[in-house]
Amino acid sequence: MKLVYICSPYAGDIEKNIRFAKAACHYAMEQGCAPVAVHLLYPQFLNDAVPTEREAGIRMGLRVLASCEELWICGEHISHGMSCEIAEAKRLGIPIQNISSEQIQGGIHMKQYGIWARRSAASVCGPAEAWLKRDGKPVTFETYEEAAAEASRLMSKIGTANVSYYPKEREIELEETPSPGMKLQL
Repeated sequence: MKLVYICSPYAGDIEKNIRFAKAACHYAMEQGCAPVAVHLLYPQFLNDAVPTEREAGIRMGLRVLASCEELWICGEHISHGMSCEIAEAKRLGIPIQNISSEQIQGGIHMKQYGIWARRSAASVCGPAEAWLKRDGKPVTFETYEEAAAEASRLMSKIGTANVSYYPKEREIELEETPSPGMKLQL
């Protein structure tokens, strides 16, 4: 069983990046490998927002990388931390593989759930339906039970019968990130 270092983003949309790193680990496991994803471990006790702790996490990750047989660049976006890992793998002569988001997302059957908000025709504003959003993005959950619990919580807090919240399965939307070597010309 090959020991592979999972190199994927952490900073930014941390919740989404954690889900992606878990999917990458699952994909590696399905390929008969033993995945190592330090960015799923170290944030459990290090604060990524504290520069000294972030640097300590990167240094410790590079030490773990030295014990791995391959580095897998997962997805199309390369973060600062990932670029440090890639440079170290090259320096150590560790083989590097590029694994696309599509390969990872297609490697396991992942479902995603959201909350469907429905406003009735009896509302002063008229009828409407849409995904519940926060910061302009649909709120998502990994399980139906989590979505149902949040929908139930929202229903208990509203003061009108004109709005309802329902858990509902969503299609997973992959974020399209252009490759650094490609240019779009019109």
